[in-house]
Amino acid sequence: MENVRKAIPPDDRARVVSSVDAGPNSPSERYSVEYRVIRKDGTVSWLATRGNVAPDKPGEARRSPDFVIDIAQPKSSAEKTEELHSRLEQQAALLHVTLSSITDFVYVFDRNGRFAFVNQALLNLWGLKLEDAVGKDFLELKYPEELAARLQRQIQQVFDSGEGVVDETPYTSPTGAGGYYEYIFHPVFSRDGKVEVVVGSTRDITERKRLEEQLRHSEERSRILAETLENQVKVRTAELEDRNSEILKKTEVLSKLSISLMEMQDREGRRIARELHDSAGQITVVLLLNLARMVEELKGYSPALVELAETTQAYARELDQEIRTTSYLFHPPLLEEIGLQAALHWYTEGLQQRGGLEVQLEIPDDFQRPSREMEITIFRVVQACLTNVHRHSGSKSAHINLRREGTNVVLEVCDKGRGIDAGKLDKMREKSVGVGLQGIRERVRAFGGEVRIDSKVGVGTTIWVTLPVKAE
Repeated sequence: MENVRKAIPPDDRARVVSSVDAGPNSPSERYSVEYRVIRKDGTVSWLATRGNVAPDKPGEARRSPDFVIDIAQPKSSAEKTEELHSRLEQQAALLHVTLSSITDFVYVFDRNGRFAFVNQALLNLWGLKLEDAVGKDFLELKYPEELAARLQRQIQQVFDSGEGVVDETPYTSPTGAGGYYEYIFHPVFSRDGKVEVVVGSTRDITERKRLEEQLRHSEERSRILAETLENQVKVRTAELEDRNSEILKKTEVLSKLSISLMEMQDREGRRIARELHDSAGQITVVLLLNLARMVEELKGYSPALVELAETTQAYARELDQEIRTTSYLFHPPLLEEIGLQAALHWYTEGLQQRGGLEVQLEIPDDFQRPSREMEITIFRVVQACLTNVHRHSGSKSAHINLRREGTNVVLEVCDKGRGIDAGKLDKMREKSVGVGLQGIRERVRAFGGEVRIDSKVGVGTTIWVTLPVKAE
């Protein structure tokens, strides 16, 4: 016992001695005390001592312990239990404060569908204290019978199914204003897997419903507007299609008129060519003969008149050459008789002889002839291009390349003349204006073809014409 006494911490030693000394004065002459001891390894343990006090010598009492037991484990468990209980109380208080501070309504139902807990927000709405609400159901809290029955039925559904419920209900506030609540009932399971309680929360969704309604009306207005616009677009599209159809018809008529006009120009060109050849050509021949005779007769009389006559004779030769060239440009007489390839060779050689324009013609030997109508179109395009080269480009040479590329016939005509400035070239591309370019486009359009032009000042001009053979 002495060793135990030494192991008792000084803080507990006086209390132990006092409890033991009080034993003789107790009715049962027994003592009982719990105290700490410090073991040799430095750990602290709890002991409980029970004993009695019996006389030993006169004036002295002998203390005899019945038992000394180690109560460290029970003591530790009690402390843990107390600590856990304290923590649970703290968490419950924290949860209560938290639930009471939020604006949503939070509550708990027991298995009878009665309120086991209600947070402060809902108590404030009801104007009740917690003890006045706990243990009551919705009907007892003066809810409308139909709503109370539905809510109680849904609570029981959660208990039976173990699945939550989300729903909403309209309400009327004490001021008469209407609104909507959304509520959620959710099961809480015990360890055996059964629903022990049902927790719920309710939120005022009046503003959300208002926004949803506004959105719905907005979507409805948008739908009506879209349908209106769609109908307007359909009407406008129909009008545009009708106008487009009219334009296409007019364009077709204009195209036919344009083709008829070009055919008329061809016929007029042949007539002018004949007139130039038969009329002006004969007159220039007579004029040249007369001037030659005048030169011979004036040689012995006046040198000045001879010089004037010779100058006039030179002008007359130039005029005759220009008339012949112009006549040739208006209409090559042998196109229908000798075909495209031979006619182009004959035409370019004659133009070189009569107009001084050197033309390089490049056509593959295996070039397949297109239709007669396309041959005439190609020839007229070449003729229009070379006429522009001869009259406007200032170039003394031109290059023609005629070939097949897949299902297309491609014609390329280029010169090395003065070229066209960028601004004028853009206008020619956009508006199809220019000397002979509109006529070329009209002829090519009849075959569904394409015309491209490129030019640079001081370098020259190139025209590409693509005619799809499949569209013949």
